[in-house]
Amino acid sequence: MYLLLGRTLEQFLSEGLVIVGIALIAVGVAVGFLARRITRAVRQNNNVDNHDKLFLTLKITGMILILVGFLCIGIEIIIYLASR
Repeated sequence: MYLLLGRTLEQFLSEGLVIVGIALIAVGVAVGFLARRITRAVRQNNNVDNHDKLFLTLKITGMILILVGFLCIGIEIIIYLASR
């Protein structure tokens, strides 16, 4: 079964940049979702303000990791298309 790029899903997922990209996306999503909990643990306070610098830094870091992960996958697709 071939997909849009003329490769199977197994071949696509076995590429190094794709694996790194998926890992970065997973870490970014986890950091984004757990930002409030991490901030609570660091501040040792149950009330976390939405404008707390640590909270916002963790959210932005998660979003940047997601973006970098998608860029890694995109670069792998571009490299594959250029080599065809």
